[in-house]
Amino acid sequence: MSLFFGSPETRALDDVGFFGDDVTLGGGMKGALRLIPVYAATSLIADSLSTLPFHAFQDTADGGRMKLATQPRLVAAPQVTGGRIAWVHQAVVSMLLRGNAYGYITRFDSLAYAEQVVWLHPDRVSVDETKSLPAYRYKGQLLDPARVVHIPAFTVPGSCVGLSPIALFAEQFLKSVRAQRFASDFLRRGVAPPGILRNKAKVLEAGDTAIAKRRFKEAVAGRDIFVTGNDWEWESLTVSAGEAMFLEAIEAGATEIAAIFRVAPEDIGGKTGHSRQYSTLVMEMQKFSSRTLLPWTARLEEAISERMRPGTYARFNLDAIARADLKTRMETHEIALRTGMETLDEGRALEEKPPLTADQLAQWQSFHGRQLQQAPAPSPQERSQP
Repeated sequence: MSLFFGSPETRALDDVGFFGDDVTLGGGMKGALRLIPVYAATSLIADSLSTLPFHAFQDTADGGRMKLATQPRLVAAPQVTGGRIAWVHQAVVSMLLRGNAYGYITRFDSLAYAEQVVWLHPDRVSVDETKSLPAYRYKGQLLDPARVVHIPAFTVPGSCVGLSPIALFAEQFLKSVRAQRFASDFLRRGVAPPGILRNKAKVLEAGDTAIAKRRFKEAVAGRDIFVTGNDWEWESLTVSAGEAMFLEAIEAGATEIAAIFRVAPEDIGGKTGHSRQYSTLVMEMQKFSSRTLLPWTARLEEAISERMRPGTYARFNLDAIARADLKTRMETHEIALRTGMETLDEGRALEEKPPLTADQLAQWQSFHGRQLQQAPAPSPQERSQP
């Protein structure tokens, strides 16, 4: 029995709970996730990416690509317990918060290609880069390099280990932590009263003050009407200038964190610096897809494809997150068919529909093929569209 495998039959990793340690912000990931903007940004990216369609493909002789009829285990069921969504989610969270995802191959196929990988807690992995090839250790024990799957995020020349955003931007995170803790203490302790009940005619003794306060609270309990003479006045306390500055500090912290994770500030409690009046939902999702998700999907695709059989590779479908409305998609398919940029089967595949049978194709040509032939020639703008 080894550190990793409970028995030769099961070959399951022991003690690799992803968030098993109650670490602080300075020491790991769990403390950072307690910060609302960090949790919001991390969950937004990890949830969006892990729920994308993900399949294995192979290139065809005509230069296209074809989805494999039988998906490899590394794509369809990459871990022993839990599904593919949870597996991808763990890898993305590890890269977002610690700059690296460290995996260990626990199962190979008959040709010695990876079938299942478990992600290790990055705080328990150390990397020795002093030798020609990096040496990986998990809780101090040297790992077999042939079994290690390492996906770094932001790297610098001369190092294969990704930089941790928590370590790089510790001051920005800590500012937000202090603001959040101050807000919690402020609300819990009730430092400022909700208002002032003042008698304009005289100064009350301590006993009279307690009686007046009790009677006022009893009168307004349950939002009842309070009746008084002209000697009393109620002043409700609003947010002070100092508190407003404090709230602005929280918003500013969220905006900084949004810049670190490259998400829209307003999605995690920050403030955007431009108007979104002329942007559409599709435009926003396309921006999120290309600016935020693409770098992470590319890293995962490369790492997973390297462990698959030659000639096959894995791809996320980023188009699924920026899917246009039905009318726009149909108009786009029509233009693509007329300009020769798309075949009928390709268009149907994009809409997740099977190819037409021979009878269906004959019917399509009878009703729709004639209309396409009689349609006006496409404009230069239409021809230039991808």
